[in-house]
Amino acid sequence: MGNWAELPEDLLVLTAKKITLFEDFLSFSGVCRSWRSVAINDNFKGSEQIPWLMLSDRDKPNERKFVSLRKGGVICTVNLSEARGKRRVETLGWLVTLAEDGEMNLLHPFTRVQINLPHVTTFKDYHMKSFLINTSFIQKAVLSSRPEESKDYVLVVILGGGYVCYWRPGDKSWTDVIGHVASFPDIIFHDGLFYGLMCSFVFAFDVWGPDPTRPWIVLHRPDRPKIGSNEQPFLVESAGVLLLGKRDFRNSRFQVIQTALKEKGRWVEITTLGDNALFLGDNASISVDASKFRGIKANRVYCTDKYWEFYERGVNHTGIYCMEDGRKSPCYEEESFDLICPPLWVNPSSL
Repeated sequence: MGNWAELPEDLLVLTAKKITLFEDFLSFSGVCRSWRSVAINDNFKGSEQIPWLMLSDRDKPNERKFVSLRKGGVICTVNLSEARGKRRVETLGWLVTLAEDGEMNLLHPFTRVQINLPHVTTFKDYHMKSFLINTSFIQKAVLSSRPEESKDYVLVVILGGGYVCYWRPGDKSWTDVIGHVASFPDIIFHDGLFYGLMCSFVFAFDVWGPDPTRPWIVLHRPDRPKIGSNEQPFLVESAGVLLLGKRDFRNSRFQVIQTALKEKGRWVEITTLGDNALFLGDNASISVDASKFRGIKANRVYCTDKYWEFYERGVNHTGIYCMEDGRKSPCYEEESFDLICPPLWVNPSSL
């Protein structure tokens, strides 16, 4: 067999242009320097990817393992000393990191690029005790687009205490949209608007509009969760349809209802996700077309534990829930040890 490094460059370029999944990109670019030189990150802009599972290692606190369910194992290990001891939430392949001293950054886990964010003290009515910074100050973070693909992006965060704030590049502080709401479980970005979930309704706001801090009610929820409920609601966009789901922590069961936003609030309970699969967890609500990806099962919910105070022995678990019969099975056998940050679904972007 000839030397792989000596293959004609035009043949390598043609092959590289066919690669659309990050797992294959890693394999291709890892062959040798000449193959790496023609590997094209632009192939992945806007393409659907399967989230990777990011796990911590008890013996190597600076390292993070990334698991590909499509490949069935660890696909790469990355030194992330920049994130050690910090709260981390993921959005579009980036990590929002929060240190105990209140310093915040956007960190790309593969390129190691960091974008400075305003300090936590720039949040209006900031009053979080230091010991809660790493565990519950940031509940969720959502980017409108990837910073490497657009300069006009927005980062929205849900804070402990029921605040919703946003930041745009160049801002010196965070801007409040909603403040001090008792229950604010989820928010997503869809079709140019941010949609948030509250106790009795779904609201929207337009950061690029004439009044970015004035939200409006889009839909009323067909259910109203009870105070002290063990159910965790979530929002996710799937094939252009808005899904509202609930996970019951007592039995790990899921219930999903859907609505078309243009139908003005007609909710319909569904018992199947069809060809789609959901990835849910700490900061994640992602839908993918499972029929496009070997190793991903349709009509399943891939989930990770969200609340660290429920963990046993400091161990975080992952699992797969079948919508058809309610069966549960392990998602990946290896455990993750990190009380500050449980396993995360990371949507890979540029490498």
